[in-house]
Amino acid sequence: MSTFRTSPPALTGDEILALAEHLYGLQGRQSPLVSERDQNALIDADGARYVLKIANRAERTEFLAFQNAALTHVATAAPGLGVPRLIADRSGNAIATHMALGEPHAVRLLTYLEGKLFSEVPKTPALFAGLGRYMGGLSKALKSFGHAEAHRSDFLWNLDNVAALKPYVADIVDPATRARAAAAFAHYRQHVLPRLGELRAAVIHNDLNDNNIVVAADGETIAGAIDYGDMVFARQINELATALAYALFDVADVPATASTIITAYAEVFPLEPAEADLLFDLVTMRLVMSLCISSHRAKDFPDNDYLLISQAPAMELLAKLEAMDRGALVALARRAAGFSPYGDIVTTPENPQSIEDMIAERGRLLGPSLSLSYRKKLKIVKGRGAWLYDQTGRAFLDCVNNISHVGHCHPHVVQALSKQAAVLNTNTRYLNDNIQRYAERLLATFPDPLSVVYFVCSGSEANELALRLARTATGRRGTVVVDWAYHGNTSSLIEISPYKFNRKGGKGRPDHVRIAALPDPYRGPYKGYGPETGKLYAAGVEACIADLKAASGEGPAAFIAESIAGVAGQVVYPEGYLKGAYAATRATGGLCIADEVQTGFGRVGTHMWAFEQQGVVPDIVTLGKPIGNGHPMAAVVTTRAIADAFANGMEYFNSFGGNPVSCAVGMAVMDVIEREGLQAHALETGRHLLAGLEGLRKHPLVGDVRGTGLFVGIELVEDHETLTPATAAADRVVQFAREAGVLLSTDGPFENIIKIKPPMAFGKAEADLLVATLDAALQAES
Repeated sequence: MSTFRTSPPALTGDEILALAEHLYGLQGRQSPLVSERDQNALIDADGARYVLKIANRAERTEFLAFQNAALTHVATAAPGLGVPRLIADRSGNAIATHMALGEPHAVRLLTYLEGKLFSEVPKTPALFAGLGRYMGGLSKALKSFGHAEAHRSDFLWNLDNVAALKPYVADIVDPATRARAAAAFAHYRQHVLPRLGELRAAVIHNDLNDNNIVVAADGETIAGAIDYGDMVFARQINELATALAYALFDVADVPATASTIITAYAEVFPLEPAEADLLFDLVTMRLVMSLCISSHRAKDFPDNDYLLISQAPAMELLAKLEAMDRGALVALARRAAGFSPYGDIVTTPENPQSIEDMIAERGRLLGPSLSLSYRKKLKIVKGRGAWLYDQTGRAFLDCVNNISHVGHCHPHVVQALSKQAAVLNTNTRYLNDNIQRYAERLLATFPDPLSVVYFVCSGSEANELALRLARTATGRRGTVVVDWAYHGNTSSLIEISPYKFNRKGGKGRPDHVRIAALPDPYRGPYKGYGPETGKLYAAGVEACIADLKAASGEGPAAFIAESIAGVAGQVVYPEGYLKGAYAATRATGGLCIADEVQTGFGRVGTHMWAFEQQGVVPDIVTLGKPIGNGHPMAAVVTTRAIADAFANGMEYFNSFGGNPVSCAVGMAVMDVIEREGLQAHALETGRHLLAGLEGLRKHPLVGDVRGTGLFVGIELVEDHETLTPATAAADRVVQFAREAGVLLSTDGPFENIIKIKPPMAFGKAEADLLVATLDAALQAES
């Protein structure tokens, strides 16, 4: 007989008082308490308060005895832990029997837990920590408890059996939630179900929701837990997963709150690594379970609007968790539980060679100019979101790979690539919808008069073509560049990249190139980000133009600059710098090229393109890296007038630029940027990250923290007056971070600037992990 379909007892108030006196000798007042399937009443008698529980007639006495045994066990094993205490009747029975309407009903009396429900009180970090400690204490107490009634193989709310609910997904009304639930089941079947055997099992409360937790008067301590009707023998980690699923409803910062609860729980009842690995997967499935059951029941009880209305917070939290990278959630749980934050994603290497053998083979097969990162080399075999994984399954937080703009192996991008590759991949000599639709969509993000696009295969190709456009349109060759700039690896680009031609192996500045000072508000001769500083640095561009004109008799073909200096050390220009530099260039007939290869597609947060932060519109814009999320594609955007001038009779053709597959990939990247709100995400996460990094100024080595969105740099110095670069320390910090599972690198003229430009899937949890790792690394330097 189903307790859900059987009406609860319905004694009058007088009948309840008579029953309390008859069975327990209590005289006083009564007031009803909410219950879904029983009848509960609060009894005030002799200065004490009790809960009189009259069970549904369908409730088995054996199951009530199981609950009583569990309460007695906890009271004995953990006397200080808040649980209701059993009160025997006049005859010494823990379970009495009462006849109502000719049917026997089991009756029990419990002490009343004083306080307010968790759902009724303000939520604070201290309260969440108290919840974690209480749950840890309950798990610790119950680990040694057993009972035959706990083994409920057909119990609908047992998370161990969630796979049986998959048919209920079809009952979920909201299409987006239905899709998330289906995806969660697929992930569960592939990644969680095979590992359930690794997890500890015990009797658990199984329903520590916000209406079953009582908070003491101090607002921070948990007075206890009520309603033990869902107790079951199951995986112990389900207790924490279930509680998290409810505790995280409507919280502003899900990672921070979850971390607080998990840490407090693990301090009392330590987790095992496999439990931490699967915790958030199980949180997700508890939410899916709740949505499936309530949706299915709503079909049977269409007049019960509450069944669907109560789904709202679960749907919202499910969407939040889906938007977070699983690797980040695994790392969060592991770190909060006291483990290293390495993901437990095991891979089987296709090539069993040792790292040393691979390095030797690489040296034999590949050109010696190719470099490898870090003193301890990495073999990376898998990527997902903001995470990379080596051949052992260890996870590394990727803080420098801005090429995988929307996240490593984003499924939407991978699907678009695979789908189009299976249909057609050819060149632009044929008409194809992909190139025109993508061109139209990309150009819509640019201001007028930028209205024509050329597709190429790399950032180097884009900058090479940009130079050709400028030189053809102006009939000149001279170029003004910013010091320490890098624009690509072709011969003509090496010639305009001081980062290359003025370093080891370079041949110095060519005659047709002039170098303007890097407009560095921290280390340069002019300080600060205000407009006066911008004018002073822009005057340097004007001086370069004058010098070039004096030597060659004509102004430059172009002034080219990254919209924010990248390899120079994530240098954000002072206000008005590009405006002044562009004006000086155009005054002598030159064109202005904005290199957005690293900074474009919403990375800066405030705008889609970094040049917009300076209030300028270039004549030519070059795009690369993030445009294809790792797929080899790039683009040049320019004006109709420049494009017409370039069409001088010489055909421009690029075998792979703008092919159908590349355009499908580009379109998919735009989809993700828009659908996932990545520009706004970069702004919000960047502010959170910069706030955390500002806190590292307590370390003497930190000279400057700068950046915008997810394009950030930290400059390390040995002396804050002389700004002596701390090059060796910067390298040690990067190596320390690598050992801790965080990938960083250095840049700048002195290699003393730690650059941070992660995939846009990088969120606040990853930012906190990065800041904590840098804090530890800098502390090790002190």
